[in-house]
Amino acid sequence: MPKHRGRVAIALASAALISLGSTAVATPLAAAEESVSPLPLEFSDMGPAPAGANDWSCVPSEAHPRPVVLVHGTGVDMATTWQTMAPALAGEGYCVYALDYGAVQTLLDPNQVIWGLGDIPASAARLATFIDAVLARTGAPKVDIVGHSQGGTVARQYLKFNGGVDDVNSSNSKVENLVTLGGTNHGTNFGGIEQMYLILAAAGLDQTIISEVLFGLTGLGTAGRQQLIGSPTLQRLNAGGEVEPGVRYTVVGTKFDKVVTPPERTFLDPRGSAEVRNMWVQDGCESNTVPHQGLTFDDRVTYIVQSALDPTFSTKNAAPCS
Repeated sequence: MPKHRGRVAIALASAALISLGSTAVATPLAAAEESVSPLPLEFSDMGPAPAGANDWSCVPSEAHPRPVVLVHGTGVDMATTWQTMAPALAGEGYCVYALDYGAVQTLLDPNQVIWGLGDIPASAARLATFIDAVLARTGAPKVDIVGHSQGGTVARQYLKFNGGVDDVNSSNSKVENLVTLGGTNHGTNFGGIEQMYLILAAAGLDQTIISEVLFGLTGLGTAGRQQLIGSPTLQRLNAGGEVEPGVRYTVVGTKFDKVVTPPERTFLDPRGSAEVRNMWVQDGCESNTVPHQGLTFDDRVTYIVQSALDPTFSTKNAAPCS
């Protein structure tokens, strides 16, 4: 392709994306230091955990025998995403764990990274290692997972391809519940980025350059491309069934989602040997207008998560509506 077309692609994409902005959060690379954490050295790059999470001395209780693993989304970290929900779950007596994954170094400062931008299959492999460490330290046979946005997709990738589920004997699986909050389960057009890509490609511009510019400038990275509607990553993930045997799924969407667009693409096909509950935050509370980014901070969503992990919770507590 002539060089001028590459420059045109960059110029057009850059101009078109100025108004989109980016929600990516850059964080310093953590310095390796001694810790009681049982995690392998590869996790020494993680940032600080949110309050209530990653207490490696925590012993699961009879009331809450499964540790809860929290998986953040694209362009953010665990401390930002779970600052509300992690202490809420810990306050209910859960052993709570969270990780950072998908690091990409920033161009301006190699000591700064943005999480949740890397390859989704690689992130799922990192999640597998993390969960194995949680199970080994706590002695629990299974965990529950709560994933926000891409975190739900990474969790599903882990279940299907990285040992989270035993297809022969589901009792040997490592996960009991998966709760996704605005999960990119069927992809998204990211509020128009997909259409922009198609327009530039139809104009004859190099698709690789378009992809790199669009997803680089918006802070969505490789993971952003993999979350587009119809991406090879999602086609492979959803092929042959969207749910795994023996896992209980609670799939939460908000009608005011401007990231997973259209919002109903978050819901999973319940066909298969799994229990699936698809629900809107607004079910029973039409006045709730929580957006995609607010799902992990919303009182009603926290209530939904707690009720999914422990069905008795909803019998003892009224659902908030705000």
